[in-house]
Amino acid sequence: MGGRIHGFLGGVLLTSAFTYYTGQYFQKNQQVISHHLKTSNNIINNRILSDKDISTEIVPVDSRINYTSRPNIAETSKDIWNDEIIKMVNWIYSINWYQWMIDADKTVHNLKDKVSTAEKK
Repeated sequence: MGGRIHGFLGGVLLTSAFTYYTGQYFQKNQQVISHHLKTSNNIINNRILSDKDISTEIVPVDSRINYTSRPNIAETSKDIWNDEIIKMVNWIYSINWYQWMIDADKTVHNLKDKVSTAEKK
C-alpha cells in the first residue's frame, strides 16, 4: 500500500513541476513575443504609415545573454579562498607598522616604569 501512495505522490509532484515550469516557459515566451509585437507596431505606425520618426535612427535592441558559471565546486572554492587571501594581504599592507611599533615601545616603557616604581616601594 505504501508503494502506491509514494508512487501517486511522486506522480503528483512530477506533474506539478512539469506544469509549473511549462507555465514559466510560456510566460517568458509571451513577454518576448509581446516586446517584438510592440516594436513591430511602433515601426509600422511611426515609420511606414507616417513619417513621424523618419529622422530618428533605429537603435537595435541588444539581445545578448551573458552567462557565467564555474566548471565545478572546486574552482568556486579556490576563488573564495583566493579572495580571502587577497583581503588578508591588503589588511596587512594597510597596517602602519612604524606607528604600531612606536605605540608598542611606549606601552613597554610605561609598563617597565610601573614595575620599577612598584619594586622601589
